[in-house]
Amino acid sequence: MNEDEKLVIARAEDLFTLCERYSAPVFSGCLDGAEQAVIHDNVTFPYGYNVLFWGGFDDAEKKIMGVFPEWSEPDISSFPLRCFKVEGGYSRKLDHRDYMGTILSLGISQARLGDIVVYDGYAYVFVHEDIADYVKDNLIKIGNQGVTVTEIEDYSSVKIERRYKTIGTVCASERLDAVVGAAANISRAQSAALINAGKVKVNHREVTKTSETVHEGDILSIRGSGRFLVYSFDGETRKNRMHITLKQYI
Repeated sequence: MNEDEKLVIARAEDLFTLCERYSAPVFSGCLDGAEQAVIHDNVTFPYGYNVLFWGGFDDAEKKIMGVFPEWSEPDISSFPLRCFKVEGGYSRKLDHRDYMGTILSLGISQARLGDIVVYDGYAYVFVHEDIADYVKDNLIKIGNQGVTVTEIEDYSSVKIERRYKTIGTVCASERLDAVVGAAANISRAQSAALINAGKVKVNHREVTKTSETVHEGDILSIRGSGRFLVYSFDGETRKNRMHITLKQYI
């Protein structure tokens, strides 16, 4: 375990102490998938607290950890999260990297930036409430293009869904090296080399065992190729290979 992971664990454990001290809900910063996995794997939630991870919509990747006293039911409306609709990119299509790079260049830390869901001509941007007004006032351009920023007061009423590119392909089996090869469109030997080198994660956890079994619903992160949701295994071909449907994160 590295020092960053130890810090994530310590901060999560501190939330229970603060919740008890103030008898009120307390919240973390915006946690990425890897940080959430570290917490789930290493932090024992003490009896008598209610814990909820929430990122603004059902399919959110980055989430805030909320710890609520025993007498308080978790309430998503109490999370310190705000949502902006950022419109622009009419002369050049803006992608996730454009939005994130510009926002971080304002001096915002990753712990204060939630998910960015990009559509054609606009994006929904979630930020921690303590820097929301600063972002709203200072996010004027992305690249050389002007943008308008509008707060979505009741973002729970807006249908926000992560976008994917659907890939239908085949693989030899449900083994990790076979599925990684299918997702990245590389040979089995190349996929095994990536796995052995620690460049593949399953559900945000590094896996170095090529024979690991992949399941529907797993999220694969392949360095150099992106992230994929294993949507379904769809039966065998006539040559005893397996149909698989993947959804690549856009």
